[in-house]
This record gives sequence, C-alpha cells and structure tokens, in this order.
Amino acid sequence: MERRIETDLAQLKADMLTAMHMAQAGVDKALLSVFGRDAAAADEVLSGDAAIDAMECSLDAEILRLLALHQPVAGDLRYILGCMRAVGDIERIGDQAVNIAERGLLLLERQPAPPSPGLKELAEATREHLVRAAVCFMDLNLELAQRICREAEDIGALHEAILKEMTTLMLEEARPAERAIQLCFIAHGLKRICDQCTNIAESVIFIHEGACSRHRNN
Repeated sequence: MERRIETDLAQLKADMLTAMHMAQAGVDKALLSVFGRDAAAADEVLSGDAAIDAMECSLDAEILRLLALHQPVAGDLRYILGCMRAVGDIERIGDQAVNIAERGLLLLERQPAPPSPGLKELAEATREHLVRAAVCFMDLNLELAQRICREAEDIGALHEAILKEMTTLMLEEARPAERAIQLCFIAHGLKRICDQCTNIAESVIFIHEGACSRHRNN
C-alpha cells in the first residue's frame, strides 16, 4: 500500500517543476525582449510575475503542511527541506526575469545596436543552466547537480568579461554609455539566474547527502 506521504511528495514535486517552468518561461520572454526588441514579451514577464510570487507562497504553505502532517524523517525530510531551499531560488529567478525585461524596455527607447557577443553567450548559458537545473531537480541527478556547481566559476568569468567590455565601451565613447549600463544590468541579472540554478543544484546535493554543499571547493 502506498504511503500517504508518497502521494503528497509526488504532488510537491509536480508543483515545484511547474514553478520552475514558469520562471524559465519568464526568462525566455525577458531575453526575447532584449535580443528581439519585443515589448509585448517584456510586458508578459511583468504581468506574469505575480503568478510566480503566488506559486512561491503556495509552495511554502504546502511544505509547512507536509512537515506538520507527516513529521518526515531521513530521505523524505531531506527532500522536503531541499524543496524549501529551492523555492526561494525559483522566485528570485522570476524576479531577475522582471529586471531583465525592464532593461529590455529601456533599450527599446534607444536605436538598435548589435548585441554584445559575450552577452549572447551568457544568455545561452543561462538558458542551458535553467533547463539542466529543472532536469537535475526532476530526476534528483547528483552528477548533473555537481556539474552545474562546478561551472559556476565559468559563468562568473564570462560575467566579468562582459563588465570589462562595457566599461571599455563607456570610456571610449560617451554616447553609448547609458546603453552599456543597461547591458551591464542585464548581464548581472543573467549571472544571478545562473547563481540560483547553482543553488537549486546544491539543494539536490543536499537531498542526496544531507549536508550543506554551499561554499565547497568543487
């Protein structure tokens, strides 16, 4: 006979993945607003943020209910706590999507210009991180989680290179300075999304090992 908690954990997993997909869709639309100069996509991100916030509150309540109702131990407890850690990261991904979409709207007020190759590379890396974080969580894939964590330094280096490129641009020419500043904010938002994906991966490692993996040297 299936334990009642297994049914509830399956529902929690489904709800967590729904929240991840909502946040991922927000990032995709935000990037479309930047690289495709699509105001409608930006507006969708802004209007859809409330749904992600509501999902976070619903998941928080669901997690607290499971802890109180089942008083889980061992693997079940680690899973629920791992979800608790990841919920905030998912919501923050949604917030960063909003920030990026707002920058996209500001850039629409300026003349179009070729995007920074580094920024496009970071955007693609962010998309890949989001997909892998969702897969990692869905399958509780420890190896994939560890790989995501190891790649955090590469993302950081790419982000730093973009900031240096934009700083050079601002020093060389005054007119594109505002645009460069907006691109710096977008790059920072993308880097923060990758950070949240790393945090989700670390939550998966926690579910497996029952110990905090943050600040480890991978």
